Amino acid sequence: MELHGTMQIRLVPLLVLVALVVGCSGEKPQKSTPPREVTAPVKAATRRPVVECRSFPAEVESQNSVTLASKVSGAVESVLAREGDALHAGQLIMRIDDKDLTSQEQGLVASKEQISRERQSLLAKASLAKTTMERMRRLLAQRVVSQEDFDKAQSEYESLTRQVEAAAAQENTVTAKAGELAALRAYTRITAPFDGILARRYVDQGAFVTAGSPLALVDQSGGGFELAAQVDESLLAGLRQGQTILAVVPALAPAPFVVTVSAIVGRVDPASRTFKLKCALPDAVPGADGPPRAGMFGRVFVPARTAEKLLLPETCLAHRGDLPTVAVVGKDDILHFRVVKTGATFLAAKFDGKTYLTDSQAFEGAGGEHFVDVLSGLADGERVACDPGATLREGDRLAGAAK
Repeated sequence: MELHGTMQIRLVPLLVLVALVVGCSGEKPQKSTPPREVTAPVKAATRRPVVECRSFPAEVESQNSVTLASKVSGAVESVLAREGDALHAGQLIMRIDDKDLTSQEQGLVASKEQISRERQSLLAKASLAKTTMERMRRLLAQRVVSQEDFDKAQSEYESLTRQVEAAAAQENTVTAKAGELAALRAYTRITAPFDGILARRYVDQGAFVTAGSPLALVDQSGGGFELAAQVDESLLAGLRQGQTILAVVPALAPAPFVVTVSAIVGRVDPASRTFKLKCALPDAVPGADGPPRAGMFGRVFVPARTAEKLLLPETCLAHRGDLPTVAVVGKDDILHFRVVKTGATFLAAKFDGKTYLTDSQAFEGAGGEHFVDVLSGLADGERVACDPGATLREGDRLAGAAK
C-alpha cells in the first residue's frame, strides 16, 4: 500500500509537466480543408453519327471560258485590251498584220481580170466558130463543101466552147480564193465572242504568231462558276450528279458552304489515279466579300463514310506529360482527372442536321471547332470541364459552370 501511494505521488508532477508542454507548443488539432471552387465551361461528350470527308484542292473555273486562237500567221500589229479588262461582245482585243493577205488579194484580182479578158476573147472566137459551122452545115446540104470541111468547122467550135468553160471555171476558182482570203482577213481581228473578262493574254504587240497559236483567254461574266478538283478514284462510286457536298474558297468567303455536283468525268487519269469533279458555285456565296474569279483556290470535301464517334472539343483536353487527360465532373460537381485514349483531330461543320468532319485546315480561320475522337476512357454523356486558360486540379468543386 505504501508503494502504490508513492507511485501516485510521483505520476502527478509528470502529468502536469506534459500538460504544460502541450499547452505551450501552440499546436491545434488539424481540420479537413474544403475543396477549392472554380468556374469553367462544361461540355458533354456525345457519341453521334458523323460524315467523314476527304479534302481535295480545287480551282474556280468559269462555266464558259474560251481560248481565242489565230487562223493565220503574222505579227501582232496592235493590242487593244489588257488582262483583267471587261469586254463586251464583238469588242476588238488585238489585230494581226494582214499585209500578206492584202498582197494575195491583189494578185487574185489581177488574175481574175486576166482570165476574164481571155474568156471574153474566147467567147468572141466561139461565136465566130459557131457562125462558120452553121454556114458549113448549109453548104454541106447543098453539096458545095465536103463532110470533112464541116467536121473541121464543128470541131473548132466545140474546142472554143470548152476553152470558154475552162476560163469560166478558172474565174470561179479565183473568186472562191478571194472569198477565202476575205474570211481569213476577219480572223486577223481578234474580238470578244461574248461579254466577259480578258483573263489572260498570251502574246504582246510585235510577237509573231502561227496558225492555231492561242492568243487570249476570255471568261464569260455572269455565266456562272464551278469548282474543279481531281478526286481519288476510290470515291467515284459514292458521287452522283446533283449531290450536295461542302466546299470552301478562302479568298471568297472564310466559312464552308454547300455546292452541287454539276459534272463527274468518269475517266480516271492512270498517272494520278484521280478523276475530275466539277461543282457549281451558288449564285450568292454566304459571307462572300465579292464575286468569284476564275483561278481562285478552294477545296471540296467529298464524303468518304458515315461512322459514330465520341467527340470532345479539343479545348477540353489537357496533357499531363505525354498523357492526354480530361477533367470529368463527378458527384457533387467535384473534378476528377482521367487519362483517355484519343484518335484523330477533326474540324467540324454542321449542315442540314448532319455533322461533317474533315482533317483539312482550309476553313480553320472561320471559327471551325476542333474535335478529338475519344477512343476510350470516357463514357457517352459524361460532363467534362473545358477551360484551357484555367488551372484545374484534382478535387476542385465546379461553381457557376455553364452547363
